[in-house]
Amino acid sequence: MGNDKDIRFDRNLEEAMTLTENRSENLKYWIWLTIAFGPANPRKWEVLKGYNSIVDFYEDVSNGRLPQGLLSREKDSVKSASMFTAEQTIAYCEQKGINIYCYEDEDYPQMLKEISNPPSILFSLGDLSFLNERVIISVVGARDASAYSLNAEKVLLKSILRKGIRFASGFAVGVDSLANEVSIEENEKSAAVLACGLEYDYPAGTKSLKMSIGKCGAVISEYFPNHKPRSKDFVARNRLLAGISMGVFVIEASERSGALSTASIALNQGKDIFTIVPHNIFDKRYFGQVNLLKDGAVPVFTSEDISNEYISNFSHKLNFIPNNAELISIERKFNTSDSRENSTSSSRQKSRDSRSVREMNSELNQLANETDEGKTLSITATYVDTSDLSEIQKRIYDELSFGAMHVDQLCEKLSIDISLLFVELTELELLGIVKSLSGKRYMLS
Repeated sequence: MGNDKDIRFDRNLEEAMTLTENRSENLKYWIWLTIAFGPANPRKWEVLKGYNSIVDFYEDVSNGRLPQGLLSREKDSVKSASMFTAEQTIAYCEQKGINIYCYEDEDYPQMLKEISNPPSILFSLGDLSFLNERVIISVVGARDASAYSLNAEKVLLKSILRKGIRFASGFAVGVDSLANEVSIEENEKSAAVLACGLEYDYPAGTKSLKMSIGKCGAVISEYFPNHKPRSKDFVARNRLLAGISMGVFVIEASERSGALSTASIALNQGKDIFTIVPHNIFDKRYFGQVNLLKDGAVPVFTSEDISNEYISNFSHKLNFIPNNAELISIERKFNTSDSRENSTSSSRQKSRDSRSVREMNSELNQLANETDEGKTLSITATYVDTSDLSEIQKRIYDELSFGAMHVDQLCEKLSIDISLLFVELTELELLGIVKSLSGKRYMLS
């Protein structure tokens, strides 16, 4: 039976391979490389540093020229890796409706290219392009979360979706899968990142949910389709889950929760950490969240606590586009006749100069909700003497005067090398003019 199956598969190989013309020409080489070193093995990137391209590496190996520094087992693995197996993998995935993205593909998630040890290939049920088009937040938490946490998660996620933010999860039962289920209910895309192959039934009985996610979003894995998960694969998975996200939202976590692994990796990647305020600070089920809050995680009471973090830099990826200039405008007025409220507004104004754009925006929203027609609110921006700054530093100051900005956006606007930009930003930080935020963002002090 095994031979008959192989014969049927080989007969379909040529036909299936004709469907790959639109894929990266180097896809098969990247699959071969992944076979040679293993999906999550960082050694492949160290070896590739000595070559101009993946093709050059393959040709050297094919001609018996192995790179120096390979371990004995790596030499055996590289020599035994088969290009035919790589081509068979492409054919198999074409037949099964599984997309394959290599590191060079246009729709490969751009944020994954910024992490340590990015996946060389990704298998996907569904299209990954939305990961580059939206603000993605990873949602993680306990498998047996409390009713309070699950209810809070559902309410908050629905509101966050309306802001244009999309979710990714590790696809565990409980908190993780609920994020995908809420997205499906709201007819929105989401991602599920697996620690196993796409065709392996884990968690057991979730095949239909995988298919539902893949129809409007994406189920993602760096492992070959029938790969059975091992304990170390979940840790490797977490680096991808954090990697495709701008922040991690912890719904419920005990002191030893696996969700904290994703949060820790995200912190190392410079990402934001959010968490629901614990239902009971003395309950061990929430000790992980308590510790995150102590360490500076953003407490989430409303969807704005998350969306406000990304207004300044990513409004084009959200469903609402506020006027960022309003956040630091010289004056905003509501007609007033109440002198007592004017006095209160003035006292609040004095303490605002040193606050962040996010804090100012949050307080503005609060004051606007408290204010009836006829009240006045003035916000005075803080300006510094820039006469002693270099021309490039003055340009940086001018750009940041409109709000916090990601270093990549600054590079694009200023048309300078990123290494030079970091030097200038560091000097401005030492002068107390600029301060750094999480996620490689900067704002005026």
